[in-house]
Amino acid sequence: VSYIQFWVDAAQAPARAALAVIPVLIMRTLSNSVYRSLPEGSQRMWLTDNLSVLTFLCIIAAVEFGAVEFSCVRERSRGRKHDGLKSSGDKARFMMKQAVALNFTLDQLLQRYKKVPFAADPDQVAVDVQDEGNPSSSPNANPTSTSFTASPDAVAEGIKESDLLFVQYTKDIFDMYDTNHSHAVNANETRCALTYFNIYVSQAQISSVMCMFLRDQGVATPADETKAELRFSQFCGLLLDIDKYKLKHKTGTIVGKFRPAAIKGKFQSIAPSKRLDVVARWLFPIVMIAQQILFHLEFFLNWY
Repeated sequence: VSYIQFWVDAAQAPARAALAVIPVLIMRTLSNSVYRSLPEGSQRMWLTDNLSVLTFLCIIAAVEFGAVEFSCVRERSRGRKHDGLKSSGDKARFMMKQAVALNFTLDQLLQRYKKVPFAADPDQVAVDVQDEGNPSSSPNANPTSTSFTASPDAVAEGIKESDLLFVQYTKDIFDMYDTNHSHAVNANETRCALTYFNIYVSQAQISSVMCMFLRDQGVATPADETKAELRFSQFCGLLLDIDKYKLKHKTGTIVGKFRPAAIKGKFQSIAPSKRLDVVARWLFPIVMIAQQILFHLEFFLNWY
């Protein structure tokens, strides 16, 4: 029963929870029944040890369910960031065109659109300056307070701060992986950055996707696709159009699917919650079989 849960979609949390908890309760009830039927003693008993280990494995399966659900919560949160960026896609594309037209980088354009200091009443500003040397003259005076307003450039071009929110988040993620401050990210850095938007692709996939996207933008790509790089505006463009370039990763023949490179690519292209289930599907039965072999081997050795 514990093993079945690894094949149930993680989105079906109630079903997963039932399949994770019920085996633990069954094993606990069975252990209590056995302990009540056996005489008290301090020696180890094969049957109780076997039940204890099986109960522990059921508990591990339940813990795996908790880890999967935690990963799902993170993935949904990151997916909403990508959805938010796509909802602001028209404004983001407009800003990219503006950056090209003004010969700016998209980062420089973001700086132009940021809020600016604003004073509503020039006379009040003069009073505040006079009171700065004597704060006690006005009980409500706060010489360090500053009002802000939307950037005139943003207002003139119809850009709202809500439109900048997800673009700025994208910039923060881009800067996180631009570790050498080259204002560009390579294939591996791009793949890692995409995970913050709940997008998972293999190393081979992202190199190919980056080059296809760049060629579609009229940019020449290197012969070695792994050396392709994206600047911030290109990274934003790829995020907006990523669904056009994603295809299911194919590993070829059955034998080819078990090559280390193919396994690594498969794991890179699936979400963490699914990785946990894939590992559990393979590891759980192996551990169960090994446990039974060891315990029955011990039983026969002690018996004979």
